[in-house]
Amino acid sequence: MASAGDIPALARVWHDAWHSSHAALDPDVAARRPLRFFEERIATAIGHCVAACVGGEVVGFSSWEGEGIGQVFVLPAWHGRGVAARVLDAAEKALAAEGHSRIWLQCRKGNDRARAFYEKHGWAVVREDDHSLGHMEGRKPVIVWRLEKQLK
Repeated sequence: MASAGDIPALARVWHDAWHSSHAALDPDVAARRPLRFFEERIATAIGHCVAACVGGEVVGFSSWEGEGIGQVFVLPAWHGRGVAARVLDAAEKALAAEGHSRIWLQCRKGNDRARAFYEKHGWAVVREDDHSLGHMEGRKPVIVWRLEKQLK
């Protein structure tokens, strides 16, 4: 589990990974999502968050709330090394331990790499939903894929 002392590192991972994977999809939002935006938000998730560390450096994390996974982010330099699979698995196990049998997450429509990753790990798109992305000045409407997975 992550702790309050991990907040700066978790925020940096979230900031760098989000901008790497989402800035091209939402450049107007990216321009209004500085590091401070992520620092403020990760603090609210710290009680349900797991970090992946390599050599003492936080390189990825996942967080969850209720029966949903809110974030799965890995530093771009660590993509393709199994970190995302490990933090996703940790979130799934935590949700199972909390008694959830069917879980969900949202993935920004157009983030095909993430969608393929989730489908590879047993998730299925069940529908598209209206959603919004927050930034320092408000929110922007977007479409997300809702993916679900039945836990064993």
